[in-house]
Amino acid sequence: CGVAHAVAMVNGTAALEVALRVAGVEPNTEVLLPSLTFVATPNAVSHLNAVPHFVDVNEQTLGIDPAALRLHLQRVGESKAGQLFNRETGRPISAIVPVHVFGHPVAMDELLEIAASFGIAVIEDAAEALGSQYKARQCAAIGLLGAVSFNGNKIITTGGGGAVLTNDPNLAAMARHLST
Repeated sequence: CGVAHAVAMVNGTAALEVALRVAGVEPNTEVLLPSLTFVATPNAVSHLNAVPHFVDVNEQTLGIDPAALRLHLQRVGESKAGQLFNRETGRPISAIVPVHVFGHPVAMDELLEIAASFGIAVIEDAAEALGSQYKARQCAAIGLLGAVSFNGNKIITTGGGGAVLTNDPNLAAMARHLST
């Protein structure tokens, strides 16, 4: 995938949970997810006692719709002390998880720009997209962290397993520590 670090995990759900945790997702924060995803994505958020916050998807990519996301965050988002909060719930919004559904890459450039403008981390769920590319970049290697799965129904399988991918050596070390 062209990243500096790949940390093996027991499965893709654990990879996503660990990636979220090392990215700073804490209990009682919200994580933005597409409304079209597999249950493992919100489960990884819930396992951290965080709250899944579903947003609209684009019918072409099947992933988060950047235009709808920007409008949604402008409506519900409120910046306080450099952190984005949901003004409806009062909870911080800590991350966004684009899911590359059925190997279809999400419009990552737009999502990265939105995430940067609101100060939230991007963790890619590429469980179904190992080998897929977005503008010559491998899915799972574009955001701060990525999670892939090697389950029996995936593109590359080991019968089970997953991995956290990142270029950040400190995040990789934290993920490796948590995986043991």
